[in-house]
Amino acid sequence: MPLTKPDPALYLSALSCLSVSADQAIALEDSALGVTAAKRAGLYCVAVPTDMTRSMSFDHADLVLDSLDNMPLENLIRKFD
Repeated sequence: MPLTKPDPALYLSALSCLSVSADQAIALEDSALGVTAAKRAGLYCVAVPTDMTRSMSFDHADLVLDSLDNMPLENLIRKFD
């Protein structure tokens, strides 16, 4: 049975396939379980809740944005650099 979030296996596999370490990546997630998976994999995590997930707690995310329009990718990368 494949593991699902909040298990970090998917993130760890992606990092391995890309030959990237966790401190070189940023996860973008829209759910609390996704944030948990990303953090368990050692990633910086930006939560961008949707209408369906907005009521969830995202306290464990490194950053919470209402929209990706609120922070250009270059600024986001600099924030975690």
